[in-house]
Amino acid sequence: MDRTWLFSVLGLTGFLLISWALLTYGLPVVFPFVLALLVAELMEPPVRWLVRRARLPRSLAVALVLLIVVGALGGLLTVGIAYLVGEIRTLISNLPYLYTAGLDLSGQLLAKLEELVGNLPETVQQQINVNLAKLQSHLGTYLEGLAGKLGIVTSVPGFLINVVITLVATFFMARDRSQIGAFLLSLFPVGWRDQIRQVKTEVWNNAIGWAKAQALLITITAVVSMIGLAIIGARYVVLGGLLIGLADVLPIIGPGAVFVPWALYSAFTGNLWLAVKLLIVYAIVSASRQMLESKVVGDRVGLHPLAVLLAIYLGIKFFGALGVLFGPLITILLKAMITSGLLPIFPDESRKR
Repeated sequence: MDRTWLFSVLGLTGFLLISWALLTYGLPVVFPFVLALLVAELMEPPVRWLVRRARLPRSLAVALVLLIVVGALGGLLTVGIAYLVGEIRTLISNLPYLYTAGLDLSGQLLAKLEELVGNLPETVQQQINVNLAKLQSHLGTYLEGLAGKLGIVTSVPGFLINVVITLVATFFMARDRSQIGAFLLSLFPVGWRDQIRQVKTEVWNNAIGWAKAQALLITITAVVSMIGLAIIGARYVVLGGLLIGLADVLPIIGPGAVFVPWALYSAFTGNLWLAVKLLIVYAIVSASRQMLESKVVGDRVGLHPLAVLLAIYLGIKFFGALGVLFGPLITILLKAMITSGLLPIFPDESRKR
């Protein structure tokens, strides 16, 4: 066996283990600084333009761009929240009716299930009861963990501290970008530095391309959903479109996580025609996304859609819901390390560079 290939496989194994440990245990600790690094990199093009064209000092250019970014995000959030408040108020006013309808629907389903289970053999009924008890136990444990996480997230003082730290770190990282980069590069052996520069450039370009591709697909899904919901006369057009767009990040299920329950609820509550129209809109949204996904992701990232799907699947297995984000990013980094020669598992691939 080729010793270089063996060392590369060992390096790949170490890379995957280190990536898992860092993302699982390290990222939550330094998340404000990671977010600051990403924002600083995104701010670099306008900062560079202000320094070169407007002749502004870099500190002033960074402060100006950061102020514009914060102001723009704050304005968009304010307008978006204000627009959604109306639909949320309408939804809240209809909650008593929805609650009553939900109880009736759940009662009918339970009655049918009890009738179905009652006709099964006794051993099968016992097994079903055991599985239901296990499901209830696991669901309770999951909800307790989720409540604990939400308690951390909704801690206002901690959230504000993280925001302040992120903004301050963003300013210094953007202002002293070249010095920080030179220091980090000096930590590696001289022979690795050209390859590391190549990996950094390729990872950043592909990661940004992947993020743009996902943002574009989510936006298209949300917009097409809003248009479809408006055409069929559904309520909560904007709120529903935003939820469907967010659900688009879920692998395999995607917009169906919103459309299917909505259609089932409409059908069981007597509005069969609305359920049919919702399923038609769902089919149009899914078809639009499938036609665009291969083209958009392939052009912007350089990864085959099957590789992206595998990365998302393995990411979810190792990291949970965040694997939707971490899986493709690790795949992009791995591809860059192979093509740069840092992990020469496929020598022909690294020679292409």
